Amino acid sequence: METKKLIQRLLDLKKRHIELINDSRNINHTCGLASNYSELIHRIADLLETSKKALEGMHCLPETNPTEIEYNVADVIGIAIKLLPFSEMQFIDETMELLREEASTNTER
Repeated sequence: METKKLIQRLLDLKKRHIELINDSRNINHTCGLASNYSELIHRIADLLETSKKALEGMHCLPETNPTEIEYNVADVIGIAIKLLPFSEMQFIDETMELLREEASTNTER
């Protein structure tokens, strides 16, 4: 595949799938939590790790209300789920497939 056509296909994939953070379109749907996808994944991991620790420590403090902690943890996990870049993962999958096709085409020549 010629370079211009490959670049155009990649740009089309980007336009279809890059939704949460897109500097070229001045889009950031992370509420300021992240400025790029690497940072976003780390923030999601932090949220999940915090939730895990809260659940593990929930029963260590007898004066705490477990139900309240469970609701808070559920809220944090809900936020983490909303931040997961599902469409962007589709972009990566389709880009990897396109690159595999390109590599196999180049090796056949």
